[in-house]
Amino acid sequence: MKRLIIGAILAATIAWLPAITSAHGGTDVTVSGHPHPGGPIEIVGEDFAANDVVRIELRKDGAEPSELGRIPADEDGGFTVTLHIPASVAPGLYELAAEGQKSATFEVTILDPPAGSAVAAEPAAAAGSASNNRPAGETLGLAVFTAAIALAAVGLLWASRTHAHSAGA
Repeated sequence: MKRLIIGAILAATIAWLPAITSAHGGTDVTVSGHPHPGGPIEIVGEDFAANDVVRIELRKDGAEPSELGRIPADEDGGFTVTLHIPASVAPGLYELAAEGQKSATFEVTILDPPAGSAVAAEPAAAAGSASNNRPAGETLGLAVFTAAIALAAVGLLWASRTHAHSAGA
């Protein structure tokens, strides 16, 4: 019986993961490649409204959004496109937003430009300063998921100790 309960707790915890990572309700946007300032970024969108025009932009706290383009979705609501990141975009963690009648976001890291390129670099951070530009919703989701895993582990430990004590009595 205890194994059944523990299995149910573990299954429920694992079942939450897709809800945490894809809280956008089916519409999806992904990025592939190694994006950097002045370079290409490959974007795939799925389950947007059919024949909609989707605006693609990079967002970062404390910076103006940078629109990369407006892409027409096909009759199935999908698109695949290669756009170019403006040279003025500083390397760092960004949210790529795809917005039309439906919307989706994807966390993307803009890498340092390749060696020898003439792209302006991001100013160095002040000594002792730190920044976490992770979206708050993602941070909360990861915290909830981590807490659920910890609770499942405590449940397993409790069940194994309770079983060991009852077997020895």
